[in-house]
Amino acid sequence: MGILVVLALAAAGCGHGSSSPLLPAAETDPPAETLARLRDTDICALIPRATLAEYGMTAVGTNHLYGCTAALGDDSGPAGQVDWVVRALGDTALDTGDTVTIDGMVVTLLGDHHVLSPSEITAARPRLCTAYSPLPTGGSLEVRLTLGPDTEPCTAVRSLVGVALSEWKRHPRLGESPDTVRTAVTGVDPCEVLTRLPDARGGGTQWVDRCWFDLDGDHMYVGYTHASDREFENYEPVEIAGREVFATSEDGTPAYMIRVGPTFDPVADGYEFDDVPAVQIRGHDHAAVEKAVTAVLDIFPESG
Repeated sequence: MGILVVLALAAAGCGHGSSSPLLPAAETDPPAETLARLRDTDICALIPRATLAEYGMTAVGTNHLYGCTAALGDDSGPAGQVDWVVRALGDTALDTGDTVTIDGMVVTLLGDHHVLSPSEITAARPRLCTAYSPLPTGGSLEVRLTLGPDTEPCTAVRSLVGVALSEWKRHPRLGESPDTVRTAVTGVDPCEVLTRLPDARGGGTQWVDRCWFDLDGDHMYVGYTHASDREFENYEPVEIAGREVFATSEDGTPAYMIRVGPTFDPVADGYEFDDVPAVQIRGHDHAAVEKAVTAVLDIFPESG
């Protein structure tokens, strides 16, 4: 876990968010064509089972809304994990790591050897390397590989990125991979909520899974996600428009999460808890945010 934290801090500038969920990263907004391409691609199909089998794949399945996870192992037990995810923002530059060119894309490889001493690497369990690559149609790809000790994960993750970029150009559509779980929020534009809010004005910023807009003088967002089913035990159930939603803020600001479908098993994430498709709504003004919540409930009439 220590290695994961160190590498996460080193790559903090590469995520698709910012320190504040209401202040998206300053970057040119991705065009609608890029967002549509990201939403229409079967993410699990980017690294096929045949490729994963070479690394001892034992299970693979949907995890994040636009991500997939494969568990690796053999008869002796678990050996590692591969996680891959696509994002709308294309800036994958890091201050550390190695850069290589794969299939015409400049890819950054950030391994534990970039941030740990040789003695720390010797004691490291597991070994970890993450690759960050732009996508030829816009957006970016992240592939993270953990392996057991006495391995060099950056060599393997470089190969996996090559496969993923090749498959991306082929454009596998949603439904191609038998391992992809399609939920109520898979491939759906979160800015659909604006069609139910005639007074809303698009905020000029979109991610593949999040939409910012202004409503009644408040700046807010609606985000689609796959959340842990257990996560909802930490939230307070409340009623809005006759439906159960969950208040997620601890400081009193208006923030809600809505379950919008049945639970599913991510299969390969290493946890025993199921996931559930969900929608997040967050802003500053309670009345405006509750109006947005009501519009979201209208889009998803069945909570599952």
